[in-house]
Amino acid sequence: MTALRALAAMTTRNLRIARRRPELLVQTMALPVVVLVLASLIFGASDSWPIAVVDEAETAQSRQLTHTIDETQGPTGHYFRVVETDATAAATQLLDGRLHMTITIPPDFDTTGVVEVATYNINTDAMKNVRLRVTTMANLFDSAAHADQITAIIDRAKPVDVPRTAFMGGSAVILALLLGAALISANLYAVDSEHRTEKEIALTPLGSYIAGLGAAAAGWILAFVATVPTVLVALAFGARAEPDDVFRATMIVLPATAAAAGVGVLVAVGLRTHRVIQPALILVALGSYFASGGFISVSALPPLARAINAWWPPVYVFEWSNPVLHGFTSSPALGAVASLCGATVLAVALAALAAQRASRRKVSHGQ
Repeated sequence: MTALRALAAMTTRNLRIARRRPELLVQTMALPVVVLVLASLIFGASDSWPIAVVDEAETAQSRQLTHTIDETQGPTGHYFRVVETDATAAATQLLDGRLHMTITIPPDFDTTGVVEVATYNINTDAMKNVRLRVTTMANLFDSAAHADQITAIIDRAKPVDVPRTAFMGGSAVILALLLGAALISANLYAVDSEHRTEKEIALTPLGSYIAGLGAAAAGWILAFVATVPTVLVALAFGARAEPDDVFRATMIVLPATAAAAGVGVLVAVGLRTHRVIQPALILVALGSYFASGGFISVSALPPLARAINAWWPPVYVFEWSNPVLHGFTSSPALGAVASLCGATVLAVALAALAAQRASRRKVSHGQ
């Protein structure tokens, strides 16, 4: 009972410190919002490419191809936006970087079926998209001109894809919770380390482990406060989830957030000062979001990233919670919940142990 009262007192004291020093929470609020806004603006909106189509054939088939180019589209909208039809102007704009691509339909198109495509192969990712969009357009033209053309039908889990902004928004909320718990816990523990109050706590009957537990508990609570701006921005960019799906996703996210709070204390014990703790945790959080299933699913990442993610813990939080959050799975697997609960117990226990051991280290800079 004494330990529980001491933990409650330490948690309350840390919450008061956070209220007096809002700068400890600002970074955890700002980073996920900035990441979500940038990702949604750059990758979430319709990305139809400005192109030129020069029809030198001017036949029924060439006009059908021009119509197909206008109509080719994917889940995020039309692939192309024809802004130029003059050959000379198109060549000039392409060289100036104002056009993504020029498609020229030569005079003998009806007999050869060949079109000329000009673009810059400035990087492999851009060329991958060029091949995808041009091939999709060519297949649509063939399927319209030949009834016996082979057509690919994709059997999807749900009739409507999850918009990229909704996927990134949900992941950003998870990022805000994990980063918030880790960074706020670390910041609160570092306050004791930098102001040397850890020595006073060490002299109490319970010892310094209560400081680690108190920082983790306060960081876990404040993470939900720090996530509110990210939730609002995610809703503004179109992220939606059913209340039941959100409730079931919390079975993954809540223990993961508590584990992140314990990890935050461990990091603070090791790095000690804010100026080292904050950039380290922020860089890890950014890397985890973009390369561990927050931005796109892990299966779509390159082989090296998939190999790294096999042992990187945050990836499992994104992979287990996103299908539940977007309604692709009715409930999280029991093994996943049990694993996260075990990870939480381990992280919090290690945080308490590290804080207790930290009180014994030699302080060479004062008192």
